[in-house]
Amino acid sequence: MKALALWRGARLTVAVLLAIGASARAETLTVASNGGALSAAEKAAFYDPFGKAHNIDVVGDSFNQELAKLRTQVDTGNLQWDVVSLTAINEATACEEGLIEKIDWSKLVDAKDFEGVGGFGNCGIPYNFISGGLVYDADKIKDGPKSWADFWNVQKWPGKRGLLYRAEQTFEVALMADGVPPRDATKVLSGPGGVERALKKLGELKPSIHWWKSGDESMQILLTGEVVMSYGWNGRVAAANAANHRDLKIEFGAGHVSGSQYFCILKGTKRKDAALAFIRYAVSTEPQAAFSREIAYAPANVKAYALLSDKVKATLPAGHLDRASLQGGKLYDEFWLSKGDSLLQQFVKFAAQ
Repeated sequence: MKALALWRGARLTVAVLLAIGASARAETLTVASNGGALSAAEKAAFYDPFGKAHNIDVVGDSFNQELAKLRTQVDTGNLQWDVVSLTAINEATACEEGLIEKIDWSKLVDAKDFEGVGGFGNCGIPYNFISGGLVYDADKIKDGPKSWADFWNVQKWPGKRGLLYRAEQTFEVALMADGVPPRDATKVLSGPGGVERALKKLGELKPSIHWWKSGDESMQILLTGEVVMSYGWNGRVAAANAANHRDLKIEFGAGHVSGSQYFCILKGTKRKDAALAFIRYAVSTEPQAAFSREIAYAPANVKAYALLSDKVKATLPAGHLDRASLQGGKLYDEFWLSKGDSLLQQFVKFAAQ
């Protein structure tokens, strides 16, 4: 009888311990982002440290910016995600449709820290800053170009120029080459005669343009010498230098086309408080710096630059945030959402002539 009592007592102890373990088990928070290197950097800088500190299991899922996936989850109430990373245009659209929670971030974080990247969205908050700028091989060109007008100067720097085969970004660059201040590029482009002005400027350089269609191609044509300068994304520049032991330089002072992705909270999540805490952590100074150390994207929080080495900052727009044509804001969103398809067709026709 005594042995039976001991056995029953042991079983009861195990049951209690299992119950305690279950109650202490970490809450799960799911973040949907682009996948690949971006999500890996987010995991290292945001997910794991936050999860460890708050006993929350932060897991990632891949999301290719298909808003239909958000609509289905919200409409059915079957939410798979709690936090989602959105481009500026998708953030604006999802917020307007009520797919993500409307948050007044100015009550939760210092708005001044995010002014350089365009500030908050109506629902989301920027957590990175990706830039496209003027890139050249510093091993071959010692006295490098300082402006987009220099990029157009094929007399001083003979050779082909690489430009993105896309209306958006390329039109802004053309206007900068024509003397438009970077921050005014969208205003001028969307105004009377803006598109025609961009196309006219591109026409001046057209015989020397090599159109590229992927980030890999933009760096390859520079590394092989097929072009002497190119428009390129800063993350690609850093990766190309690291992989090939080269010295490609990006001249942010010339003006750059830059935009953020935004962390947003899916409408109706039962883990809104945890999602808010996670996002506030992700946009704070040290995690922002850790993110930029993991991947060559700039922090959205300007205070994070102080924690980065000169080597890391070399391919980030530190000190040149005022030289950005921002991919965000009401004017940008409305213009490209309403005109993007027709402008692409107009651009393709121009490039083919």
